[in-house]
Amino acid sequence: MVSIRVRDAGTTPVVEKGREAPFKQGEYYVFEVKDEVAKYWNKLPPGRRDEISKQAAKQGKDLRVILDGFVFRPAHTK
Repeated sequence: MVSIRVRDAGTTPVVEKGREAPFKQGEYYVFEVKDEVAKYWNKLPPGRRDEISKQAAKQGKDLRVILDGFVFRPAHTK
């Protein structure tokens, strides 16, 4: 498990049941995620990171669930 830092958007992040709650560090929230998710997050430009975190807040989902969907999506869809 690795940590990623997500800019605080002024709202408390949604935490899915069974997942560890993020902690606040300055103006960021720190989430524990899998290594693959952290690599994907670190490659994203800052603007896209903000879009994904806003999307998670708007949909009322845990940010890690949305990121897992990007990283672990199936190779082929029918």
